[in-house]
Formats: sequence, C-alpha cells, structure tokens
Amino acid sequence: MAYKVAACLMLCLLFISSGISVGVARTFDTIIAYVNDDVVTKRELDVLVNQRAMELQQVYRFSEREAINEAERQRDQLLNRLIRQMLLLEAALTLRITVSEADIEQYVQEFKNRYQIETDEEFKKQLNREGMTLFAFREQSERNLKAERLVMGRIVPRLQVRDSEIQEFFEENRDQLPTKADKVHLRHIFVAFEPNQADRDAAFGTVRKTIDEIKADNTKFEEFAQRYVIKQNPSSQAGILIEATTEELDQFPEIFQNVLKDLAEGALSEPIEGNEGLYVFAVEKKTDQIIAFRYLIVPLEPSAEAMQEAREDIVEVFKKLENGEDFTALAAAHSDDAETRENGGDLGVRSLAELNPKTRAVIEALETGAYSQPHETESGLHIFRVDERNSPSLSETEKRQITSILRQQRFQEEWDAYTDKLLENAYVKTELKE
Repeated sequence: MAYKVAACLMLCLLFISSGISVGVARTFDTIIAYVNDDVVTKRELDVLVNQRAMELQQVYRFSEREAINEAERQRDQLLNRLIRQMLLLEAALTLRITVSEADIEQYVQEFKNRYQIETDEEFKKQLNREGMTLFAFREQSERNLKAERLVMGRIVPRLQVRDSEIQEFFEENRDQLPTKADKVHLRHIFVAFEPNQADRDAAFGTVRKTIDEIKADNTKFEEFAQRYVIKQNPSSQAGILIEATTEELDQFPEIFQNVLKDLAEGALSEPIEGNEGLYVFAVEKKTDQIIAFRYLIVPLEPSAEAMQEAREDIVEVFKKLENGEDFTALAAAHSDDAETRENGGDLGVRSLAELNPKTRAVIEALETGAYSQPHETESGLHIFRVDERNSPSLSETEKRQITSILRQQRFQEEWDAYTDKLLENAYVKTELKE
C-alpha cells in the first residue's frame, strides 16, 4: 500500500536526526541526553537545528539569519521532540512494526519535494554538507516511518471530528471570515443631532463679526480662518491662498463653484451654509483663465441643548412604535435620513462585518421583525429594525478545511499525551548546556 499521510502529521513527525548508529562515530562527540539505553549527541541535535533552519528558510520564507536565530531559539524544544521521537521508535520496535522499501522510497521522495531538492546529486550534496550519507538518511527514514506507523495506529483513530465541533469552530471564528458574516436587511429611523435656532443664530453672529474684522484688515484672512480650522479640521486648506484655472474650479465642491463664479475680484462673500458650516469666500485675483481665492468655515454645530432635543424626539417616536404604529410610516414622517426616508428607512442588505462594532452589537441581538431601543452615535440617534436575516452556511470545501484544522490541533494534543506516557516510564536525563 502506498505511503500516504496528512500534511499536519508530516509536520509533526519530520524530524530527521543524523541517526548514525555506529558506536565509533559517537565516541568523539558530546552526549547531551540519555534516553533509556540510547543517547543523544550534540552533533545530532546540531544537525536537527540546522534542518529546522533550512525548513524555516525554504518553507516559511525566513531570511538565512532569521532562520538560524529562530532555530537556535528552538534548540530545547527540538531536543524534547527528538527524545519523544526516540521513545516512539523504541515502542514501535518493541511492537515489531515494519515498513516496506516502497514506503521508505516514497518517504525520501516526499522529503526531497518538501525542500525543493530536484536531483539525487543535489540531495547527496545537501546530506554531505550536514554530515550524513544517503544510507544513514534512509536508515533514519525507516525509523521515523515505524514511529509514524505506531502513531497512525494509536492516535489517528482518536481524531474524529463531529459536525457540531465544525459548527462551533465556525461560530467562534466567524469574525475572521467576513464573507461568512450574517447579512441583515435593515431599516432605521434616524434623528440627527442638528443645530437648533439658537445655535444657528450664534454661528451667524460669529461669522458676521469675523467678516467685519476681515473688512477692517483683509491681510489677516488666514489668521481669522485658523481660529476655526484647529477645532474643525486641522488638514483643511481654509485660509490658504488657492489658485485654480477655470477648468480646475469645476472639480471643486458645488458650493465653491456657485459662489466663486459670480464673486468679483477683491470681493468678500456673504456667509453661505454648506455641509461643514458657514462658508465665507474672498477672491484676490480673477481673470478669464485663473482665480485666486481664500475661504474660511465657521462650524455650525449642535449644542448640548439641541442634542437633548433630539434625544427627546427619538423617545417620542419610540413610544409610537411601542403603541403599534407602523415603522415605515414613522420613518417617512420623522427620519432625518433624506436618502432612506421616502422608502420607509430602508438601508438595504448589510453584512454585520461592515458595521461599527457598537452598532453591530445592537443589531446582532435583534430577531427578525424586531426593532431596537434608540441607539446613539456621533451624528444622531437610530432605531433599527431587522426585516430579514441571512446566516450563510458552510460549503463542503470549508467544512473539510475546518476539519483539517481541528484534526491538526487534536493530533498535536494526542501526540503530546501519548509521548507523555512514554516519558513517564522512561529513563531520560539531559545535560544540555547554554
């Protein structure tokens, strides 16, 4: 039967030590561990560390320096795993487990493929650089296979994964799979935090005072503009002299185009309300081809009183919902979201993964057809309703991928547990020095 093994098992068991069993070869080496009647030498561990460095380079794309440093950092771990592997081999020999020449040949070929070694000559050279012969490598491969066959018989049968475990893993890791996040058809009623009349009067009073100051000394336009930039948007170009051709002006926001096309050179505009506040423009130069201008924005922001008014408004809307009034009708009558108001607050289908975490927490708790308590954000207050919920199911391919992950995790746990028992009944003494 052809030798086949899952990639996760290969990763755990592919630990090729020098494995030279000739006693003379070990006579001139330092013993760093005793394992029952066998020993581990410093040279054997050095070979294992070098092979780990090679694996980090070729498989995990470490640089040569990074790979060497990381492999050295893992020296104790590699020794521990080698000792466990030796105990597995000892158990396999005791149980008279055998492998065929075909198994060994396939094992060697898979090792070469793993490290992208294309020719036998290249393989021999690599082994020689590490102080090994092809014969010694095949001998150690046979030992590893016997140990692996023991593991396949004792551990693999325990790696069954139930459908409930697959679903549990999926639910726990759903956030890492954006395409698998629940999708919901949402509606909302939105009451915005907007300036009230007192806020608007105060803002217009401020901007008119600023205009009077500019008229008194127009050389300080940029200084006046900076009063508000820091508070509103530090990256704004407000106050800076901007030059644009007539063609480039067409790329500016609509409020810029509407004002500047009719504003004469040397003129100062009246305050004009835009999406960021109250704008004032000053044209310093204007020809048929070019315009040079400055602008400032006095923020038009809701006060604490205005925000409280919005909170009271949303409470009144919520009471109407509680009294049985229709959600879509209330959205059409009371929502400040102009884009969705006419269609009953319909936000369309949204993935939970794309929502603000706080908003997502509110919506996740809603059953289909249910609406939320008023939810406050920076811009205002929302009442959300879930019209429909769609929870994507796992494909067969995704189920297999999760099964593989769970089997790999469980394999490592079972391998550790089994070799722990072998260690409990073995004589092991290490003399590894820093």
